[in-house]
Amino acid sequence: MTNEQKFEIIKDCINDIKEYSENKELSVNERQHIARAISTYNNLLEDAQRGKVDLDILHENIASYLYYLQ
Repeated sequence: MTNEQKFEIIKDCINDIKEYSENKELSVNERQHIARAISTYNNLLEDAQRGKVDLDILHENIASYLYYLQ
């Protein structure tokens, strides 16, 4: 798998989290928590594009967070 494919997968994961954050049943606290996660993952994605963060580790982390949200 190329780095470009990994970037696309990570972007898709971030978009999935954004979609989940629009769930009307979430509390204000849960929405704030998810908003912070989205911000953090976007920052980490930028760092990964600069080569400061390993894409595999970032993908593993974001996949774990998605599993947590389920």
